[in-house]
Amino acid sequence: MNKKTEFKKIVQLVLASLGILILSGILSSINLSRGNAYIEADNEILTVAPYRNIPLKDILKKNGIKLGKNDLISKDINKPLKPSQIAKITRVTKEEKRINENAPFRITWSRRYNSNLRKTELQKGIEKNTVKLVNDTYRDGILYDREVLNERSTSKEYYRLVLLTPDNKPEKIYDLSKAERKKMVATAYYPGDPLAWGDGTVTFLGQKMQRGIVAVDPKVIPLKTRLFVSGYGYGYAGDTGNLIKGDRVDLGVNNAKEELSWMFRDVVVYILEPSETW
Repeated sequence: MNKKTEFKKIVQLVLASLGILILSGILSSINLSRGNAYIEADNEILTVAPYRNIPLKDILKKNGIKLGKNDLISKDINKPLKPSQIAKITRVTKEEKRINENAPFRITWSRRYNSNLRKTELQKGIEKNTVKLVNDTYRDGILYDREVLNERSTSKEYYRLVLLTPDNKPEKIYDLSKAERKKMVATAYYPGDPLAWGDGTVTFLGQKMQRGIVAVDPKVIPLKTRLFVSGYGYGYAGDTGNLIKGDRVDLGVNNAKEELSWMFRDVVVYILEPSETW
């Protein structure tokens, strides 16, 4: 092989290599221009081919993705989606609803009592209730904004009775505005009262007679019922009496002098609940 032929082959080989290199670059460029694009919606990421002349809204339609009237999308749906771009769809929903907000009972007056069977506290206070009509906006299921459309507040003032433990902690709370009430006539008796049942020291239920024990007509107020009597305080229906019939109660007091102050007084009896203990 002469030198001229050998040189020609070398030139051909170089040109062929250069052609391959150029073609490879062109193909790489084409492939880069056709890189994937993405649509993120409903906790999924969809891979799509970017079409130079096809707007994003048509790509969404082609892939069965619908936009709600309040949904947000990060790209212009009237323009094509470019390679490597991500079009994020945020689902937006609105919900109108009514909510109730109750403020805790706020004490405006209180008084503790230790004289009737156990420690109690009579409380007067205010409870506030607010009703709101709101329009909540959610983005992808998470509360994003709340618009208050209407708001109405009402206040309720009432008394409640709190039963206390020996170390002054609340054990039970009674809303007196919700308790059954009876207008009754009260008399009183005391330990050793000669007019009391037996010797006046032990009740019909076998308990020790003391202030706070209330004799009732079991047909009107069942025995073993917790009570609150206006002007008297906490009581427990633990006794009966021959003269205690109908709307009558006989209140246990400390002595004969106190008995006189309770003779035939009008009272309101609040029936709290049945209980085996006072």
